[in-house]
Amino acid sequence: MPMIGARKPLEQMAAKAKPAKSTEEKLSGFATADASKWVVEDFVFSSSYTYVTMGSKEVVKGEITEGIAKFEADPAQYVAMQYQTAMVDWPVDQQKYTLISRAGTKGYMPTGCAPDGWMTAKINKFQALEPDVDLSAIKDSVTDDFAYHGHLLHNDKNVPLCPGRGQGCADIPGLKIIGDVDPSDIAQGAVGDCWLLSAISALAEFDGAIKKLFAKTEGLEEMPRDTPNVYTITLYDLTTWEPVDVTVDERLCAKAAGGGLLGCHPSVDGELWVCYLEKAVAAHCGGWDEIDGGQCTHAWSLLTGCREQYTIRRDKESGKFTCMGKKNANTDTWEEHANSPHQGFRGLWPMAWPELGGGGEYSALLDENELFERMCAWDDADYIMGCASKAGSDSEATDGIVDGHAYSVLRCVNDVAGTEHDLIKVRNPWGKGEFESGMWDDDGPGWDQFPEVKAELQPVMRDDGVFWVSKQEFFEHFGTIYLSAKSMTEFLED
Repeated sequence: MPMIGARKPLEQMAAKAKPAKSTEEKLSGFATADASKWVVEDFVFSSSYTYVTMGSKEVVKGEITEGIAKFEADPAQYVAMQYQTAMVDWPVDQQKYTLISRAGTKGYMPTGCAPDGWMTAKINKFQALEPDVDLSAIKDSVTDDFAYHGHLLHNDKNVPLCPGRGQGCADIPGLKIIGDVDPSDIAQGAVGDCWLLSAISALAEFDGAIKKLFAKTEGLEEMPRDTPNVYTITLYDLTTWEPVDVTVDERLCAKAAGGGLLGCHPSVDGELWVCYLEKAVAAHCGGWDEIDGGQCTHAWSLLTGCREQYTIRRDKESGKFTCMGKKNANTDTWEEHANSPHQGFRGLWPMAWPELGGGGEYSALLDENELFERMCAWDDADYIMGCASKAGSDSEATDGIVDGHAYSVLRCVNDVAGTEHDLIKVRNPWGKGEFESGMWDDDGPGWDQFPEVKAELQPVMRDDGVFWVSKQEFFEHFGTIYLSAKSMTEFLED
């Protein structure tokens, strides 16, 4: 058994904890994209528009025709342009227009479009795939029947969205299923499945684990193609603990009221694997409502087939931590599982602690220091971990930590650079929103006070949902830790 809190060689830790891709790296494909595939789409509307996120807006006083030329000449820089339609005929010194940057903008779309609208919007779209393709031969058995919160998602006026086919979903260059897998590829949509996406985020530290899920998809490296695309994802049937292949077509679910994707979004650089994995899990579990709420541990069972899942919670009376799971200590048998987290046995039994890290009977309680040492040992063994914030609404936050929300634990490092500082790297599956006012947040004083810590951990200072916290800060905000006791070492890639 490895020493508790033992440290891996730096090169091994780097293989797992590679730096997240920057926005600039993700957008680099736009500058070198095939110029013949860019198209400009015009909209006449009445000034209102929707978006998921909005980048910078540049208001320019000047001739609109010159602005249009500038906009069309640089689609990598600008995703949209807006101006008052009639203003084109005004004196040049009275004209102005607005350029919207591509960086930071997602899902921009004018609303209330009508011929009598008084505003014009232009959108630079990349025509990655053929737009008009007959998909009838490859339609799966679930997409047309999917509902969410009691509403059927799709009809003739609200169709599913096919990435890259001109429907406003991933109309970008570099479209692919799997590229350089990274936790930053994950951005939660409108479904309450942070438990699933935080679990996937932790799994994404191991590129090979994600690729294995898609191993049954033939020709994956060439997808998506102009011809209709179908994907096979291998999950686990938790009633039998056997692998099962789930096949879904390329159509991604739209919100019932329109306005974009229901589920998570493609990455900025065009990776689609998260979207189809989430869709496959929804299909496997019985629908979107069946994955609206759940636990990281359940997700890891679905994704890896590992039964040894642990939920570690702070005991209210002692303030220490207890180990729990779905194995009944009285009968020494596992409770009945189901694919949906809302079915099967939904409780927790006290369980013996994982042998790796120190073991211990189900009655054993650990303090914060003891638990952190074990978390370091589990991290060294390439187990995957998550955590949950205090109960509450995810519309509320404490110091930037969202209430009632699941996060991924990406790294645990004790005595960083010999400074005696113990730090934990955490990720929000929203892909944004981080810890604030801490010693080691992006603007925290710790990085300047201890440059040796900064040199070893190489933090990335941007709002990507990834942040560092001290051991003390972590346990102040996260009272539940999730653990999947399966080594993912075999899935590490250089």
